[in-house]
Amino acid sequence: MLEPTELTLPPALRHLAARLSALAVVTLAVMVASDLVDGRIARRLGQSRAFGAAFDSGIDFLVIYGLFTAYFALGILLWWKWAVIVAPAVLMAVTQILYLLRAPEVAFAVAPAGKMVGQIQFVYLPFLLARVFWLRSPWVETADHVLFALLAGLTAVNTLDYARMLRRLRGPQRTPAAPGVG
Repeated sequence: MLEPTELTLPPALRHLAARLSALAVVTLAVMVASDLVDGRIARRLGQSRAFGAAFDSGIDFLVIYGLFTAYFALGILLWWKWAVIVAPAVLMAVTQILYLLRAPEVAFAVAPAGKMVGQIQFVYLPFLLARVFWLRSPWVETADHVLFALLAGLTAVNTLDYARMLRRLRGPQRTPAAPGVG
């Protein structure tokens, strides 16, 4: 893991990142918190729609994997950890595109482990920032290993679920059953 002064940024951006690290962590925390409650609020108000759930999931996908890619590009996330996290997303994206092409309405296929993977990712993203800028204790490396192992294991289960879905979707053309809102 790189120190803030070793980040592969031009000096002006490195200085700005170090000075605004608290803002970055708080912004990420607010983003995660708002994402956790927006669906609940929509359901409680009777405003939940399949398109809104699919749109929210699509935006989450882009933001999460975009942030992991940015962390990799900045040297915050090691290349092999990035690959373990992001490579399965290609299979997930292909599966979702095929599902959308066959679904009677706009909705995403839901894998059983998918929610857990997203929740661990939402914990791991701010943790990585905090680790680079603030956390310097020996327990932090252990916590990183535990969080990453949990994320990698759940990602593997999720990848197997999506591989099964993709195999079914590539079979004879049939309309998929309506998924649960995820």
